[in-house]
Amino acid sequence: MLMGTRRHEIMKILDERPQVTIIELAEKFNVSQMTIRRDLDLLQSEGKIKRSHGGAVKVQRFMGSNYTQRASEHQAEKHSIAKEAIKHIRDGMSIILDAGTTVAAMVEELESFRGLKIITRDLHTALLLSNEERFGSFDVYCTGGRLSKWAGSLDGFYTEKMLGSLTVDVAFLTCEAVSHAKGAMAWSPVLVGARQSAMNAAGKSILLADSTKFSYNSLAIIASLDKFDEIVTDSRLDEDEAAVYRDAGYPLTVVSGNA
Repeated sequence: MLMGTRRHEIMKILDERPQVTIIELAEKFNVSQMTIRRDLDLLQSEGKIKRSHGGAVKVQRFMGSNYTQRASEHQAEKHSIAKEAIKHIRDGMSIILDAGTTVAAMVEELESFRGLKIITRDLHTALLLSNEERFGSFDVYCTGGRLSKWAGSLDGFYTEKMLGSLTVDVAFLTCEAVSHAKGAMAWSPVLVGARQSAMNAAGKSILLADSTKFSYNSLAIIASLDKFDEIVTDSRLDEDEAAVYRDAGYPLTVVSGNA
């Protein structure tokens, strides 16, 4: 069987079942386990599967969920990611905080800083930063734009126009999916422009993505992973998968969920 045909048959199996093992695929196709590993490595590089210990699962497509649901999930991991992210911040800096619950977790870590200028398109983040007692030394700016009611964030032409008029020290970005082959991804093309504008405005761009984001593809590409100065995730990311990103030269940092 030709390699391309075999990979097609592997994907057909994963359409019917949630996962497969290297051993069973080697037996089914009468090839070595090393050959199957190469097939799976290629399918993973194309963003079609996720390698797991001893096998693979099909990559699912992320379609979005509401803010309340996302805020309640993986809280320990998000706070660990936030603690790593603030290592890029110094007093008096100007920073962009993207919309999303992982970036919003950074707010709790900002109280020790002074004189920050913060731009955000996330209304939840802006409301947290409006606490005069905790963040009185900060200048906080909200972008204009179209309100996403389910997410509590702003996007579209006016968001992009404001972000495009700025120069900041660091932008902290999030995404809905991370693909080795395609990069950081959003569930809708509407969400791409604001994030690209933030990256263009910033001296450094930091991607914050908990490990569950690495299990998905999504519709729209924000940027390839080599465009980020650091990619921060949590230790639930499979070690073999983390190695794939590091071997490709991507600046991946994995933090403990208890950090």
